Amino acid sequence: MATSGDVKETELFTCAICLEQLKSPRSLPCLHTFCFQCISEYIQSSERRAGHKIANYTCPVCRSIVTPPNVDLDTTRWIESLPHNCTISSLMETTKEPNKQECHICKRKQKHSTSTKWCRDCGEAYCDECSESHNFIKPLMGHVLINIEHIQSKECGIDLGKFSDACPVHSSKVVEAYCFDHQKLCCVLCVTLQHRKCEDVQSIEDITSKTGENDTFEANLTKIQAATEQLLQEQNKEKVVVNKSLSSIENDVIDLVNIAKNKLDSLLVVFLKELKMIEENTESKLNSKLDLVEKLLNRINDFVRTTTFIRSYGSKTQLFIHIQNSKQDFNSEIEKAIMLLWQTTGLEASFLIENTLQNVMEMKSLGEVHVTEKCSKSDIKYEGLVSDYFRVPTSKMFDSVHLKRKKTVTLYGHVLTGGMCISDQTMVLCSHTLHKIIVVEISTGNIIAECVFSKNPKRLTYDTKNKTFYISFYGGFFYNVSFDQSFGKQTNIKKQSPYNGGVCIHDNHLYMVVGCEIMKMKLNQGGLLTTAFSASTDCTELNGLAIDFKSERLIHTTKDSHIVCSSLDGKKCFDYKDDQMKNVTSVTVNSRGLIFAGDETGIVHMLSDDGKHRKTLLDKCEKINRLCDIWLDKSEKTLFICGKDYVELYDISF
Repeated sequence: MATSGDVKETELFTCAICLEQLKSPRSLPCLHTFCFQCISEYIQSSERRAGHKIANYTCPVCRSIVTPPNVDLDTTRWIESLPHNCTISSLMETTKEPNKQECHICKRKQKHSTSTKWCRDCGEAYCDECSESHNFIKPLMGHVLINIEHIQSKECGIDLGKFSDACPVHSSKVVEAYCFDHQKLCCVLCVTLQHRKCEDVQSIEDITSKTGENDTFEANLTKIQAATEQLLQEQNKEKVVVNKSLSSIENDVIDLVNIAKNKLDSLLVVFLKELKMIEENTESKLNSKLDLVEKLLNRINDFVRTTTFIRSYGSKTQLFIHIQNSKQDFNSEIEKAIMLLWQTTGLEASFLIENTLQNVMEMKSLGEVHVTEKCSKSDIKYEGLVSDYFRVPTSKMFDSVHLKRKKTVTLYGHVLTGGMCISDQTMVLCSHTLHKIIVVEISTGNIIAECVFSKNPKRLTYDTKNKTFYISFYGGFFYNVSFDQSFGKQTNIKKQSPYNGGVCIHDNHLYMVVGCEIMKMKLNQGGLLTTAFSASTDCTELNGLAIDFKSERLIHTTKDSHIVCSSLDGKKCFDYKDDQMKNVTSVTVNSRGLIFAGDETGIVHMLSDDGKHRKTLLDKCEKINRLCDIWLDKSEKTLFICGKDYVELYDISF
């Protein structure tokens, strides 16, 4: 009776197609159950033999006619909709004997015996009898047999049985090859049916006989491990600094409130509640980054620990399979990590004191707490490191960038040709019509300072260290003017042709497009502009020049609307142009190397840092008909576009 029962149970849990234990059991309307993969291949192969989509199929066991409920439904979707046999799945789980490893040889003989030895070289488990036979076979005498009890006694929690050499598609076959074109493990059937046209398919035996690839992957991951630990430390430091800043703000405000007790006591309660909400929100953002980094570090530590164990006790095939599977897992996890780092940039807390704080009786609030988001250098460095090692596709990050209109600042009577932000609250603009540069409050559009010239300004940049603007003008003129709350002395640096164009500053050097050259000048040395390198530029109209601080490169536009990236000494990195770019007038680059390009027609393009991908972020401005310049704010969360009497602001989302 027991034997009969065992047979029935075995038949119940066996797929009639592959004759192996059911995996993801799916049932046909006739109630016969098969592995999902097996019935899927059976139905699809029936369709392939017919050469077209067919209306009905036959059950592989009883030959009953099976008809999809909707003839228009895609075959793949219909297969996926086949019901799970939950009863079979539950019974299989109930009867499963945990932590029992069967002898592979006995299993092939349709016998059942518990294994006691594991062969690292064969990658199989043997019972006592089969292990003795194994040792007498001359080619196998050099193989290393390990007591399974010894493996199970290890406290690492790693089960070598999970690193199976079974094909993930055809469970009855073993993995024998790897397709580098698709990065897939393959059995003979996989190679024959799905990878016949692939150019780079190699046997695992050939791959594992070589050295280097696994070691390289481990070495890269070791570097990532060290970088992740460092990033975690830096994030913890950032959290401490921000919390200290917020605590300092709280203490400062409390001191102010204690001075003016009567009116300020009531406002203090309101302020502390607002501060607490900001503190909790900030804490949440920082904790999400910390959690992500900690999880990634734990995942890496698990990988290192598992790899060390498999290298000691497993086979080369298992090591290879483990590493290839881990590559895909890490690519996915690191993509998620980078996306979250993009969405949650570094934070910086400050407190803006209300100007009317002294007029206590007229006050409506104590002030505002500004938590300024900034691009963290440690995040960017880490992103670059993991992207290089794991070849994270640029296009995935690239495609996630979008623009959303925020507001429009109107300045009637000005023809705005260039601009930039010098703080989170203010921007500086070139007014072509009125021969001046103006400092504008972003929130209100009010002009808070201006500097008049005798020429028409074109482009400008700001030396933050020395508090000086450098302005290029139409007609070949080039000025600087000091600015610290108000404008000071003007100095004419250049007053003759050729004409000037875009201008930017990097590492105490100024770079400017002059005629058909990129010229440079060392700041505060009383020097002159000298040629850095020649370029296909023309400064009779507007053009763009920007610094890619991430890679220390120059990005400039040409007279034919190409976007050219070059080293600081003129070595060309890439030259991009396509039919969608009509007349590019301006460029700006964020700290991740993404290039934003403004087209005179009102279109905003974006290029990847390698110059291989382009997308249209904005196909039309709201009010600007002729786009003249674009730039980013300090946090790189907002893109500014100017033209004629308007500056349009767009939020950048990832």
